[in-house]
Amino acid sequence: MTRDELSTAAELRKLIAQDLTAVKWTKSALSAGGTGDCLEVARVDGGWILRSTVLPECVIPLTNSEYEAYVGGVRAGQPGLVP
Repeated sequence: MTRDELSTAAELRKLIAQDLTAVKWTKSALSAGGTGDCLEVARVDGGWILRSTVLPECVIPLTNSEYEAYVGGVRAGQPGLVP
């Protein structure tokens, strides 16, 4: 791993080491408030956490720049990120 990759990995480990029990999870308004399989996101100190409502214990940490790049790709309709 490069120095930058090691730094990013350390940042991501810090994100998931935080106590996530009190964070405010948000899911898309398009999910219609259902309890099915939805993607949720939470803003935490230093970045973002994604999780599935089906497997809430499995989380994906993202730095601010990773999350911004992902959201930008979705907004742009990037193939592979949107159906």
